[in-house]
Amino acid sequence: MRIIFRPLARLAAVGILLGTACTQAREYPLERLGPAPVLGGGSYSTGGGITVAVELRQINGHLGLCGVWAESRQLAAVVKHRAKDVLSKGTIVLDGRILTQNFDFLRQVAPAKSYAGDLAGCVELAMPWSAEAAAGHLEIRIPRQLVYFDDNEWNDDGGGPRVTFRDKGLPNPALGKGSLLPSEWTNPKPGKTAD
Repeated sequence: MRIIFRPLARLAAVGILLGTACTQAREYPLERLGPAPVLGGGSYSTGGGITVAVELRQINGHLGLCGVWAESRQLAAVVKHRAKDVLSKGTIVLDGRILTQNFDFLRQVAPAKSYAGDLAGCVELAMPWSAEAAAGHLEIRIPRQLVYFDDNEWNDDGGGPRVTFRDKGLPNPALGKGSLLPSEWTNPKPGKTAD
């Protein structure tokens, strides 16, 4: 039992520390994005993806973030309604320093060629505003992750269908069209039968 609970206690302590860093942010009224928000996001292995668009703002003398997120209109059934889970693992970074791990302030919008002028959710951070910070390199990092895995299905690797999410370097992944079903699910390999 001790072996099980010690790692859990460490994880809880790390969670408390991370949660403390994130709770220093305060949500702020909606504002329109400027002409060139920073884009990030990624794509699902089944097609389609998520785009996040953010920009820095001065809010009450502090550094603030405003942003939106969008997902492809057509997605495989197993990834629909998973965007919030995917986003929850992301971070927004300024010059290598994590500004926030909280994407809850982002407002969902329809996928578009440009998110300039979209009404965005905003958050005020604890960091004081400065011209130097405003000119820094802003990044959206959402790590590669397993979104869906069915170990009750067959395949040669000893498991079933897997769907992953990763940054493929696309400028606007939400404009990517996702398949309704991966071809592996509907076209079994020769010699196999799908029960």
